[in-house]
Amino acid sequence: MYSSLTRFAQVAGFAAAAMAALLLIDAQALAQRRGLGGGGGAGVYKSRIVPNWYDEGQRFWYRNDLTGGTREFVLVDAKAGRREVAFDHARLAEALKKAGVEDARADWLPIDRLEFQTADGAVLLRAGGKDWRCNLATYELTEVKDRPAAADAAPSGLRAGGPRASSRTGEETELTFVNRTAGEVELFWLNTAGQRQSYGKLPVGERKAQHTFAGHVWEIVAADGKSLGVVEAEDSASTIEIDGRQVEGTLRVPLRRGGARSGPFRGTDGTRSVPTTSPDGKWTVSIKEFNVVLRSNADEKETQLTSDGREGLAYGNLQWSPDSQTLLAFRIERAEEKPVYRVESSPRGAGRAILHTQPYALPGDKFTRYELKLFDVASQKPIECNVEPIDFGTPRLRWASDGETFTYLKVDRGHQRLRLIEVNACTGASRNLIDEQTTTFIWTAHTEGLNLRPIQWLEKTGEILYVSERDGWRHMYLVDAKEGAIKNQITSGQFVVRGIDRIDEDQRQIWFQASGRNTGQDPYFIHYYRVNFDGTGLVALTAGNGTHTVQYSPSREFLIDTYTRIDQPAIHELRRTSDGELVCQLEAAEVAELKSTGWEAPEVFTAKGRDGQTDIWGIICRPRDFDPAKTYPVIEQIYAGPQGSFVPKSFSSQRRFSSLTDLGFVVVQIDGMGTANRSKAFHDVCWKNLKDAGLPDRILWHKAVAAKYPWYDTSRVGIYGGSAGGQNATGAVLFHPEFYKVAVSGCGCHDNRMDKASWNEQWMGYPVGPQYAESSNIDNAWRLKGKLMLIVGELDSNVPTESTFRLADALIKAGKDFDLVVVPGAGHGMGGPYGERRKNDFFVRHLLGKEAPDRNAEERRPGR
Repeated sequence: MYSSLTRFAQVAGFAAAAMAALLLIDAQALAQRRGLGGGGGAGVYKSRIVPNWYDEGQRFWYRNDLTGGTREFVLVDAKAGRREVAFDHARLAEALKKAGVEDARADWLPIDRLEFQTADGAVLLRAGGKDWRCNLATYELTEVKDRPAAADAAPSGLRAGGPRASSRTGEETELTFVNRTAGEVELFWLNTAGQRQSYGKLPVGERKAQHTFAGHVWEIVAADGKSLGVVEAEDSASTIEIDGRQVEGTLRVPLRRGGARSGPFRGTDGTRSVPTTSPDGKWTVSIKEFNVVLRSNADEKETQLTSDGREGLAYGNLQWSPDSQTLLAFRIERAEEKPVYRVESSPRGAGRAILHTQPYALPGDKFTRYELKLFDVASQKPIECNVEPIDFGTPRLRWASDGETFTYLKVDRGHQRLRLIEVNACTGASRNLIDEQTTTFIWTAHTEGLNLRPIQWLEKTGEILYVSERDGWRHMYLVDAKEGAIKNQITSGQFVVRGIDRIDEDQRQIWFQASGRNTGQDPYFIHYYRVNFDGTGLVALTAGNGTHTVQYSPSREFLIDTYTRIDQPAIHELRRTSDGELVCQLEAAEVAELKSTGWEAPEVFTAKGRDGQTDIWGIICRPRDFDPAKTYPVIEQIYAGPQGSFVPKSFSSQRRFSSLTDLGFVVVQIDGMGTANRSKAFHDVCWKNLKDAGLPDRILWHKAVAAKYPWYDTSRVGIYGGSAGGQNATGAVLFHPEFYKVAVSGCGCHDNRMDKASWNEQWMGYPVGPQYAESSNIDNAWRLKGKLMLIVGELDSNVPTESTFRLADALIKAGKDFDLVVVPGAGHGMGGPYGERRKNDFFVRHLLGKEAPDRNAEERRPGR
């Protein structure tokens, strides 16, 4: 898009250097629809700003789409701190009409493309199917002819063939993104629902090593909102060269394996492998009959370096030192891949049912074990190296710049010890550069919601940026790799580092996100900061009472700060990055039209948790025709997975939980203890105790609401959730039946021994012990009181379906009554529209005391 519009400017007689910002207007509308912060939607205006910077990043313009289909163009001089109308809309409309653009109006200029010129105060624009130059002093229009057709009409997003969501969570791996484009790009992880989660921006020419999992999908987006493509992570580490070109919707991905800084070389079956050549070209190494064989390329003489490899304990993952003097190998004791099964009862086209199998490690299962071996190439002898085998995750080695040492991260199974281990490739000597231990857990798995990794190397100095909760809050530390010791703590205090956006090694500064530092604000609100490596010079880049997103100017001298709350639409400010001070106000979103429809914002409510001191935050959504003189049953939507916090914080024009509030329920959502993004102590409540789910805090929160509002009926409280939330919802009526009376549980992991090892061992510990039975809904099924509905999709590939079926079996054996809804063809979730309808009917019947509509009374054929 940029190159085609550059040609437009050149044809118009202007050098590319005089160009400012160019935008396809349709692209701006698309970017706004995609949700670039601000919480827009029907009846909401000025919710987002898409800036178009020019004049070396000192000015920008944007367009506001307003009520009634009108629009305005705004120009901002960032250096002067001035916001004004971009031009005289009425005079430009009149000039366009005289030129034959009949539909031009002052409140709706039909401009498709726009470019400001700083040299002579003119604009280039496209309207009425023609290109024009407008002198803003006289508003004289001159047609620009013979312009080449634009190559890109609008950002096209992903082409057919590109994955749009993460399909699985496989082995830990790493993607290294290298930005070869002409502008900054942003990296997004696409979750299983295809929703974007930003993992920061990547400046021109820079690279970022991103921890991920095989099967996870990443999208790269240019500064103008255009998708540059997606890539799905593989088992082995890969390098992604971002050059803007796509192949059938996916990035062209040259994978660099082998050599000094790449991912490991792997054999396929332990008996043979594709040979790999040493960096100096003198040697070739391969795996034959499970052992390492070295061949001289000079005389083709082969030497078998090992003899203890065998089936099930074969060598692999070969790597060369950069100087070709040392060969690394791992003796690998492969874990047996045990499957889970799914029966597709109703496949398309009918016929027999289909059995699906899926490798799936459960807590306590044997993991693949890697034993490091070193070999001196000159003597063709082993080098003694006494390091512990790796029994969790796959080895990811990083070579030091001197080529003599390498490091790797070792997380002990059970997540109670994390070490960064350095090994001297010549001598085999090893030491721990970082060694953190805890009595609970170190959060290292399922960190998808965090825009940070525990270890980030600073390439220019050999230092390490280390993120840890060792002092009770998630903070950053600077580690001296030479000394193997912490130099200094970079951030400190009762707040949580939530993401690292940029590490500037030249200025020795970190640009990061954090929450909880602003007294008097919701502790989950995201704010942006910059700090020096030595912990001095902390600058708050945002200030307003809300959760923030920012857009930086090309030079990073300014930022556009957009902040919202669930009960406040977007406010946009221009701020300086040098000191975080306000330059000027830009916009405040308008929602009068939305409110005229009867929309009301949820209420934010806080109450003290079980310790009597900690604030527990949640929201309350009232029925549409709310009458405070009545009393209302309450439904809690729960998800207490420890890998995040889940109460929404941003404004939305959607009526949250409307399918239930329209039926006459008050619906609430709460983050109790045991979830993330507060203190370590707050988080640790989940340790070996997932049955807790913050339910004691939630019950106190409900009672505090009832104490304030007489219409809040705590004698009729229901609860529902899916996945971990399904476990939580069932646990509510098992462990707290005196409070929760009705539960609907979708796709629940009802016994943590039957769900994925990586997630459950992180929170429940290893080895598997009595704590698993204590938290098991299945083992505690006999406790059921109240009403329970279980929903499961027969093709759930996330949580094995037998988790629900075994709970049903335990309930039957305990003589309990419950409802079971099995949805053929459905995957992980609440059973789709049918399951949602059954859930709502269940609550109507048991909380409102009404009979749900009889859907069987109407005869209706499928598809009609």
